[in-house]
Amino acid sequence: METILNHAFAHQKYFEEMTRIPHGSFHEEAYSAYLEEFAKAHQFTYERDEMNNVIICKPASKGYEEHEPIILQAHMDMVCEKHRYVDFDFAKDALKLKLEDGYLMAEGTTLGADDGVGVAYMLALLDDQEAKHPMLECIFTVQEEVGLFGALALKKEQLHANRMINLDDGGETATCISSAGGMNVIFTRPNLQVPMQEKAYRLDVKGLKGGHSGGEIDKERGNANRLLARILYAVNAKFNMQLHMMDGGDKDNAIPREASAVFFSDAPFIKLEKTVQEMTALIKKELEFSDANMEVAFYETSAKTAMSIEDSENLLKLMLSVPDGLHHHSMSIEGLSTASSNLAVIHCDEEVMLNVSLRGALESYVDDLAITMDILAEAFGFETKHEARYPAWSYDEKSELREVMKRVCKDIYGKELTLLAVHGGLECGVFKALNPNMEIVTMGPLMEDIHTPQERLDMDSFDRIYIFLKTFLENL
Repeated sequence: METILNHAFAHQKYFEEMTRIPHGSFHEEAYSAYLEEFAKAHQFTYERDEMNNVIICKPASKGYEEHEPIILQAHMDMVCEKHRYVDFDFAKDALKLKLEDGYLMAEGTTLGADDGVGVAYMLALLDDQEAKHPMLECIFTVQEEVGLFGALALKKEQLHANRMINLDDGGETATCISSAGGMNVIFTRPNLQVPMQEKAYRLDVKGLKGGHSGGEIDKERGNANRLLARILYAVNAKFNMQLHMMDGGDKDNAIPREASAVFFSDAPFIKLEKTVQEMTALIKKELEFSDANMEVAFYETSAKTAMSIEDSENLLKLMLSVPDGLHHHSMSIEGLSTASSNLAVIHCDEEVMLNVSLRGALESYVDDLAITMDILAEAFGFETKHEARYPAWSYDEKSELREVMKRVCKDIYGKELTLLAVHGGLECGVFKALNPNMEIVTMGPLMEDIHTPQERLDMDSFDRIYIFLKTFLENL
């Protein structure tokens, strides 16, 4: 089989092998089996649980037998996003890799460098007989991208070390010191439809950047779901209109890039089009510097049923009332978001369903937003469920592990280690809750536009971080 990466470097080899095995969230079985076979082939002690988490232990190298053990941790699942025009099945197809100007990408889809790089680093270390390190407890988790479910299923008894390197965050010469907690609020109501005879129209919002709903929520990018509702609300204010369906977003942790609606109206196409164009021009002006490539398409289509006028209006009112975007930022750490929400998903099947992702550096921020969501749901005829709550990771002022990392960073890069607090949810919070005495640092290579089809990995950084990780372990 043709290879794109340099398999003389074990971490590159294992990353490319991973891209050939489907491993989207909730579909990690095949890759979990791959890890199990890897552990058996190398005669390592391992555990594979019913969630498909895998823990592989490697004895300390010679001279490190008395050193404290350490956990290495990464998640094996990836966000499965693709351009709508791309014919690709994440359940069975291998990713199509390409190298451009030192960056690795996948053609038309997400790459899965988040967090395939961490998985590749661990496999390379497990396979390296010359590496110097304490006893390694390598934990490969599942379903991180959809709610940290794999990590949340772990039990305290499964963890033996009091030190951990999370390989899912960093950015060279940087380590994370805290992360947000959060949960999802799911809005539902029956999707009651009545027969229709008027012309149907379709409205598409597309071309937006999207991005990670934690790390990029402060960048003023357009949310396709909310922008779609905004245009439709303007149409509804002028003309009779009933919704057949709305559909946008797939992942709660991704800012939606595309959304569509089909609706009925007895107004002439040309008048509807004028309103759509007027609203599009206003929005494009607002997004001129943050999301300039937004496109809106409006055309005739066909459908046979629609929601009532009241249900249509209530759905649009809810979508425009739900808080979306950044709500609080830190007054002590420049650039840190501390509370946000993301109107991530809207689907209309047997039920009308909205998924709103909440994040907060404090549990009280999340609780406050959740109360707001519940009040709005009741006002507009929806029910809510709170799902997938995960804990925040608070800053530990003292950490011997972090001090060693600072010294190694200075030795290798000649730079001081940057300490980062992030607005994304990390599995670190779950591990800290399982073992409050756990010292945790994070690291990872430079990558861009994760959770989008534009995702790309800096290959030089990918190589450098592996050297940094090996050197760090030698010093523990």
